[in-house]
Parts: sequence; C-alpha cells; structure tokens
Amino acid sequence: MRKNKGFTLLELMVVIGIVGILSAIAIPSYFQWLPRHRVGSAARAVMSAVEFARINAVKTNANVTLNFDIVNDSLTVVASDGTTLRTRQMPGDVDLQDDGLGIAVTFDGHGFSTATGQVKVVNTKDPAISRSISLTLGGNASIQ
Repeated sequence: MRKNKGFTLLELMVVIGIVGILSAIAIPSYFQWLPRHRVGSAARAVMSAVEFARINAVKTNANVTLNFDIVNDSLTVVASDGTTLRTRQMPGDVDLQDDGLGIAVTFDGHGFSTATGQVKVVNTKDPAISRSISLTLGGNASIQ
C-alpha cells in the first residue's frame, strides 16, 4: 500500500484563510503602534545624545555643546574646539520642539549643564503622540 504525503487543497485553503483573518486583525494594530514607536525611538536618540555630550565633557574635562536644530529636526554634539562629535537627524514624521530648554545646551567638565528645561519629540500627524526629554542643571536627563 502506498501512503499519500502532503496536504490536501482543502487543508491549504483553511490555513490560508486563518492567516488572512489573523492578518486583518493585526495590521490595524501595527499601524497604530508604529508612530508611537518612532517617537519613542527619537526620544531615546535625543536622550542618548544628551548623555553622549555629558560623558564627553567629563571625559575631556572641557565644554561640549549639544545644539538642537528645531527647523531641520536634527541635533549636533560639538566639542569645545569646534569638532562635530555626533549628528542625528530625526525621522521624517517626527518634529523636535523647544519646550523651555533652548537651542543649545553646554556641559562643563564636571557634567553640569548651562540650561534646564525640556525638548519635545512630537509626531507630525498626531501631536498627541509625544515625549519630553527633561534636563536639569546637574546634567541629569529623563524621558517623560
């Protein structure tokens, strides 16, 4: 006797139907999750630049400045001698907004900042999706 190996057409159609139903349920959730993820990722990139600038200031015992380009939605870390240490561009659907921090923050050799306030990372299509990065005079930053 010979045994048939493989799947029948009916079994394959049932599996394809189940995959289609699950995809129809999952795709709208994905499109709601994506903007939040991009804003969160951009906020972590700003936080990383703040920490990078502070660490370099302490390591070199010299001033390091973090410049926020609100118009072009980018940030640049510059050493005291004018050397650009890092540049970061925000994704296309994410805006940087000044929320009291200003366009530049300088960290001294002890890690203290010259300004306090917040920078906001906002989704361009839905301003309700946003994160704020707060900076204290002690140089501590946090995402809210």
